[in-house]
Order: sequence, then C-alpha cells, then structure tokens
Amino acid sequence: MTLVNALFIAAVITANAHHQVFCRPVLWAAIIMSIAFLPVMFLPLIRKGPSRWHPLILFLLGIAACICVYCIVFLREMNILALFTWLSPFGRPLAARLTFVPHFFLLQIILFAFHTAGSKSLWKFFAAGVTFSAAYAITMAMWFNLHYAPIRTAWTSGAATGIPRNYMTERMLGMHFKYHMSFCLYDGWRPPLHDPSIVVAVWLTAVFRSDIDSRGFAPDGYEKPLTANIAMYKAVFPGLPARMECSCAKGYRKFYMNDPRLR
Repeated sequence: MTLVNALFIAAVITANAHHQVFCRPVLWAAIIMSIAFLPVMFLPLIRKGPSRWHPLILFLLGIAACICVYCIVFLREMNILALFTWLSPFGRPLAARLTFVPHFFLLQIILFAFHTAGSKSLWKFFAAGVTFSAAYAITMAMWFNLHYAPIRTAWTSGAATGIPRNYMTERMLGMHFKYHMSFCLYDGWRPPLHDPSIVVAVWLTAVFRSDIDSRGFAPDGYEKPLTANIAMYKAVFPGLPARMECSCAKGYRKFYMNDPRLR
C-alpha cells in the first residue's frame, strides 16, 4: 500500500505539471504539503498502537486531512464529472481519475486517526492539526476582509492610492492572472501560482458577503478586465512581476508566455 500511495502522489504531481489543475503551489504551500503528506505515504508502514511518534504523526495527519478537503472543494464539479471518465474512452480519463486521490488519502487518514492510532487520548493531536489549519484559514479571511473595502474602492475609482503593500493585498490584486483562484474546465491559460491563503480567504468571505463569490468574482464591478487588474497590480507593486517565468502547466504554456497583456 505504501508503494500505491507513492505512485498516486507521483501521478498527481506529474498530471498537475502537464494539465492546468492546481498550477504551481507557492513555496510555503509546497513545503507544508510535503511535510504533511510524508506520513500519509507511509501510513501502511507506521506501527499500530501507541508510539512516541504518534502525536507528531497525528498532528501532521490533521493538516493533511484539511489539505485533502481543500483539494476536494477546489475541484468542485470535477468530483462529479470524473465519475463518468471511468467509462469514457475519450479525453484524458487517467488524469481525470486522479480527482479521487484526495478522497482516497482522506479515507486512509480518517481510518488511521480513529481506528488504528490506539489510545483515544491521541485524538487530540489530530484535532490540533485540524484546528491549526482552520485557524489559519480564518486568519487569512479576516486579513482579506481588512483590505477588501479599500481595494474595492480602488477598482471603482481606478486609483491605486491608499492600498497598503503587504502579503494579502499582493495576493488580492494578483487574483485571476498571477494567482489561480478556482478550477476551470474551459480552454485558455491559467494563472501560474496557487496560494491557498487567498483561495480560502475568498471562500470564507463569500459565505457572508453577497458582493463576491467563491471564485473571487462579483456582479457589481469588483472584477475588472484583465488589463485593468494587471495595471492596478503594477501600480501598487511596481517591483514585482505580473508575469511569472513559468506557466501553470505545460498545457497552454505558449499562450501564457506570449500574452501581451502580461508584459
């Protein structure tokens, strides 16, 4: 089973590099994902029953479980459409079937955490990992909402003055051309970078606001044409590139790299 897990992870990484799904995780996300999924890959080999490593393992598994849920939610309708690829001889059925890898890992994590980890007193470490992830998401949403009003005002007026330069505002202004916000089945290049911080911030914000949806769009003018988005980003962050030197994946790479709007 460890080999199966390793092969699934390798297949997902390879498919993501060729097809535009999650695009390229930013550095911190790649590091957290690598650390959290290390015990997931070796779950079949981890000794059952109490162990001095189980608290740490369960904490990481709590984070990994949240990452699995994040992936499932991010894929949206693909969770349903992928069911049909098992019978379809067309398209890219192999890549589409990998949609269920997060479900597969999540099931393993839950079974280990609640059935094979041993003492119930260890569950608190798993819960701590989940709580840590939830707290991070809520913090990002609060930070997003702190800057939401001034950025909306900037979009309306076309003036970039008054927008503070920080991590969150850079992500907010870079939505849809630099930072990938949602899975999309339509043709065209995707933004190259994937930062879960801005994605979960938008998800949680959309629950309580009617002027922005879970993909980061709104009907009343928050979104602007891509050229206006890029111009605003460059005005606030003149020292940062609007176009990265890597595309979301090999698919549509030439369209992304040659798009004159990003120059």
